[in-house]
Amino acid sequence: MFAAIRQLTHQQRVRHLAGLFAFEFVVVVLGVLTAQAVADWSNDRAARAEMRASRERADSEIAFMSAVATAYARTIPCIEQRMTTLMRASSAGSDVEASLLVRPIVWSFPFTELTVDTLLTMRAASGSDTSEHYRQAAFYAARGNRLVDDLADDWEALSIISPESGVVGPGDRQQARILASRARSTLRSLSQISRNIRFRAEKIGVAPRLGPGQRLPRSCAEMWQWGSVLYDPPDGEAGRDRASPPA
Repeated sequence: MFAAIRQLTHQQRVRHLAGLFAFEFVVVVLGVLTAQAVADWSNDRAARAEMRASRERADSEIAFMSAVATAYARTIPCIEQRMTTLMRASSAGSDVEASLLVRPIVWSFPFTELTVDTLLTMRAASGSDTSEHYRQAAFYAARGNRLVDDLADDWEALSIISPESGVVGPGDRQQARILASRARSTLRSLSQISRNIRFRAEKIGVAPRLGPGQRLPRSCAEMWQWGSVLYDPPDGEAGRDRASPPA
């Protein structure tokens, strides 16, 4: 009889300890899961805050990029006509006035590329189309900046037919024709890039915006008068808050 009582007591104690162990295990697991959920929520909140800040900066940059693209839409035909004039003069063996070789300031497309994590957070928050527009804006900005650099380099090389460089030979004129032709090709590519940038800005919902005091040319004559594809006030008058360094 006493043996049976001891066995029963032992079994009850075992069940009690097992219950305590199970309870403590459940409490620990729930604590870990709760802590993980809080950490995930905090990380997600921080990621979304960073995404919003990056998107706000990107919107400001895209607004200026769109304005620069608009400037190119107005001025590329003017510059292309100048290249055609230089090609014809080189083919005819005519002397070129030094003023025709003065390059206007060309502007780049300033854009800080968004990180992969930011794009993924944006995709989760606003959809894949929105994140893709920002990714494409970065792509076109980089491509456009390479074209702007190429245009500036080829125009600089056209100094070989400047009267200030000395006697201009047939080889110089032939090289100038090649440079001017290449510049025209670059301008056409830049025109397409500009259209793509404006399209992406429109899809994102950002309107073109220049910096303080800056304005777009209304004619080719105005561009040549300014010596720039867009008017930028002298330092001290307004500054270049949103402008990239011109080439």
